[in-house]
Amino acid sequence: MEFETIIGLEFHLEMKTNSKMFSTAPVTFGDAPNTHVAFLDMAFPGTLPLVNKQAVINAIRVCAALHMSIDNELWFDRKNYFYSDLPKGYQITQERRPIGRNGYLDIDGKRINIEKLHIEEDTCKQLHMSDYSLLDFNRAGIPLLEIVTQPEIRSGKEAMEFADKIRSVVTFLDVSDGKMEQGSMRCDVNISIREKGSKRFGPKVEIKNLNSISNIQKAIDYEIQRQKDLVTKGEKIIQETRRFDEKSKKTVPMRIKVDSIDYKFFFDANIVPIRLSQDFIDSTIKASPELAEVKLERYLRLGIKESQCSTLLASKEMSDYFDEVLKTGADPILAANWMTVDVKAVLNKRDIEINDFPIEPVRLGQMIALIKDGKINNKQGRELFNKMLSSKESPSSFIKNDVVSEEEIKKCIEEIINKSPQCIDDYKNGKDKVIGFIVGQVLKVMGGEVNPNLTNRLVQEELKRR
Repeated sequence: MEFETIIGLEFHLEMKTNSKMFSTAPVTFGDAPNTHVAFLDMAFPGTLPLVNKQAVINAIRVCAALHMSIDNELWFDRKNYFYSDLPKGYQITQERRPIGRNGYLDIDGKRINIEKLHIEEDTCKQLHMSDYSLLDFNRAGIPLLEIVTQPEIRSGKEAMEFADKIRSVVTFLDVSDGKMEQGSMRCDVNISIREKGSKRFGPKVEIKNLNSISNIQKAIDYEIQRQKDLVTKGEKIIQETRRFDEKSKKTVPMRIKVDSIDYKFFFDANIVPIRLSQDFIDSTIKASPELAEVKLERYLRLGIKESQCSTLLASKEMSDYFDEVLKTGADPILAANWMTVDVKAVLNKRDIEINDFPIEPVRLGQMIALIKDGKINNKQGRELFNKMLSSKESPSSFIKNDVVSEEEIKKCIEEIINKSPQCIDDYKNGKDKVIGFIVGQVLKVMGGEVNPNLTNRLVQEELKRR
């Protein structure tokens, strides 16, 4: 029997905002539990929500990047359920009128349609012990984006690539840091199988809270095979929620789903509908940071190799650093070479991110300019680069002490030509090899600590002057 896999993805993305979705409490990560909590987050009587404008801006920008229709009114609903992570007894979300509908992303030439994108608030964090649970309300109320795809994904690989594209969109737009291991990007998978050619959906299994891009593929691949094995044996697939166990590389049961939960959604009367003018929507989209695909086109136009672009666009931070280097006027191709070879080697060796790299973009740009202008050669550039790793001094300050000056090179050239005046006649008679001879003599006299390209130019200038 041939099977077809039906996969839908749901993403919850914590937004990068200064304050929470409906309160003034700050948004932080890793601080002591219950230290960033407002009265509203704890559902104190008499507290009222106030919509976070930056969260709305973030949502509009993601909607535009996902080619979605954007609602010109904000409506919020209450999702009612009782659980320890929800102090109000309801979650503020957008059920009836999500801010974005009917979008898509293209993955390797295949279009995956997106049903909706909506804004909501996060719940508090639970820490489960052996016989009790602890609640951290720092996370309660953090702005979330929920993105729901149509069930059009057909493999674990497609799901992984789609998730990676979503992460790229939200990180390059500076909407979320997309760190799955820290929970700021969470992915749920809905998966079922059916006989190829059938139009009916099989029993749906949900895999909750996958915490890495690679685990999305691993969990789906295992679950597909598990369901196929059950059907082949004549056993029933149970509609349930499962989780992925990283040690065993298997999905394991969490709870059975008998019926869908009735959340009794209704309009939140504490938040009046907010009209979004078209000017506000258009200006928000226009001011969006560049997406990775836009940066890719710009880098390719600069003559940078596609393989180098992959390294430069591996993260928003890496590409931002590179763009700052370019702002110094550094040659793009030279800068790309240094970024993808020497800088990348240091990052790998020290196991650090570009934000922790000790050489600031402006100093790297200045060093590249010295190479481009012929003031130092590549060998000297690498020596200078290594010194800059442990110093905050500018590249030019090293040059004054360590590199032979242009005036010294000129003086050496004059002395060599004066000792071999025949060189002048040879040059005027078209014997260009004499240039190489003089350059070689300069390198020999000065111990190789000069730039050959600069020396070559200075030799020709001196010979023409004679």
